[in-house]
Amino acid sequence: MDHKTLYSYIEPVIALTDDELALLMSCAKMMQLKKGEQLLKEGEVCSAFYLVETGYLRTYYDRDSVAINMNFTFEGDFTANLKSYRDRKPSETIIEAGEDSIIWIFNLREIAEQYDAYPQVSRFIRRLAITQLLTAQEHSALIKLHTPAERYRHIEKNSPQLLQRVSLSQLASYLGVTRETLSRVRAKNN
Repeated sequence: MDHKTLYSYIEPVIALTDDELALLMSCAKMMQLKKGEQLLKEGEVCSAFYLVETGYLRTYYDRDSVAINMNFTFEGDFTANLKSYRDRKPSETIIEAGEDSIIWIFNLREIAEQYDAYPQVSRFIRRLAITQLLTAQEHSALIKLHTPAERYRHIEKNSPQLLQRVSLSQLASYLGVTRETLSRVRAKNN
């Protein structure tokens, strides 16, 4: 990925100078993942944030061999396990490729060493964290305050890529319903 492409992903979050962008690129590495390959394993400490160039990532808990989907991150979006990073404790969630994917891994520990010299980069990281927290809060409200049909309509309107690219079982888990309930809701909407 060149600086121009990277900047197109960063610019909506914050404006950075060429030097600040160069710092981010110096702390980044590209990784290709096959579908199902884990980027962050349960029990590992998160030390990076991830940018999806192609494909998508899913974040989930594994409870007694049942995946509980928490988030899906598509092209041009960032994700991380903020709790694991902040507390420097093992991750309880797994982040894996939902499709064959190209991911950029930005080492937060290396970037943190440069915060004093590049305060705008620090602001960028904070804004990414706030965006992730707001997304999690919106998802929590969706699950707690709306019926399964309302949740599905919300996804249709606001995140149609989920309907096109995520399996029915994973989508049901993400919406907090059984696969059968999701099938009934979809049948009523069509």
